[in-house]
Amino acid sequence: MRRRTDAASGPSRRGLLAAAGAAGLTGLATGAAAGHAAAGARAEPDSALAPARGRAGAREGLPPALLAPTPAQVHLIAVDLRGEEGDGVREAARRVLRTWSRQARDLHGHGLADLVEGAPSRGLLPASLGVTLGLGPSLLTRAGLADRRPPQLEDLPAFASDRLEPEWCGGDLLLHVGAEDPLVLSSAVGHLLGAVAADVRVRWSLPGFQRSAAAARDPAATPRNLMGQIDGTVNPHPSDAVFGPQVLAAHPAGPLGWMDGGTYLVVRRIRMLLDDWFALDPADREAAVGRRLSDGAPLGGAAPDDLADLSAAGDDGDPVIPRDAHIRLASPENTLGARMLRRGFSYDLGWDAGGERRAGLVFTAWQADPRAGFTPVQRALDEGGDALGPFVRHEGSALFAVPPAREEGPWTAHDLLGG
Repeated sequence: MRRRTDAASGPSRRGLLAAAGAAGLTGLATGAAAGHAAAGARAEPDSALAPARGRAGAREGLPPALLAPTPAQVHLIAVDLRGEEGDGVREAARRVLRTWSRQARDLHGHGLADLVEGAPSRGLLPASLGVTLGLGPSLLTRAGLADRRPPQLEDLPAFASDRLEPEWCGGDLLLHVGAEDPLVLSSAVGHLLGAVAADVRVRWSLPGFQRSAAAARDPAATPRNLMGQIDGTVNPHPSDAVFGPQVLAAHPAGPLGWMDGGTYLVVRRIRMLLDDWFALDPADREAAVGRRLSDGAPLGGAAPDDLADLSAAGDDGDPVIPRDAHIRLASPENTLGARMLRRGFSYDLGWDAGGERRAGLVFTAWQADPRAGFTPVQRALDEGGDALGPFVRHEGSALFAVPPAREEGPWTAHDLLGG
């Protein structure tokens, strides 16, 4: 059984300090060094990227990236801009991005308690607070910039598994905020939205979480989701030769140059039918996913980061990993090499008036091109009759362009919106 050996060991404090100075704005931005000491213990193999400035072909020359540990708490908020189509929307976008750039820099460096009298987070460190911004395809259309819209930002196709609610889809801008502490996160989100209230209206929002480092026996282990499954193994890593082509956008010149070195983010709101799921026998749950419940290893494997052996057969001749298992259908071998940097967060909004639990997965996928990443994977799951499919509902969907944070500019995508 092959095993992945290049998993991230987590960033050094020195590296975090250096990167925070360059990245403390927007785009592929991450949190300030303050509070990272607590998060450093929870470095994980699926650490996401931070700002990219340009591209390089050699493995050693990949764009500088900050390997920030995945935060315990996140909140994703999509907003639509107020204003007349064309110049009005474009001006509103400029104001919002400038404001969020300044606010993010201050929040990263000091935390809200140092900026606002009587802040709820008084006495708390920034707790690895990090702000990331995304631009939706609707923004470019509404701002009269359709010619600057990359083909990678075309609307996602309809999937057989979609049960989408329009109010949980799309958005002109995405605000993605993460932190180790829920009070730090909540107060920062409220502050950021309040600062631009005249220019935006919230389209949808969804908070998410992972297990905390304090509760984990092994903070470096890949977290589990609400189904009890390991979620986020074998992710692309910046040390991989394929990381750049699979995760970072390549638009070296011309009208799409504002996205060179950025990434495209797919967000899916996936409700889990947990009562039905846990009514299954444990062996059936393992077969549906293709992983052992005990340690998250692929069936037939020894450890969670083992690459699944899709050719292995049992004594009866049947595949060890069933033909409709989730990890088989989603594997690069089954999707012509499609890979994404995946980060999943659980959400739990309690029970609705009908007694149905509103809980599941906030799935985020960062990639160079959704047409070669997320789309073929989701199609393979649908067409292969994913055994996990009956236990989940895809209720929300959105796609955003996340430009690189650039040192020479005051805010992300400044050369797109012209100011």
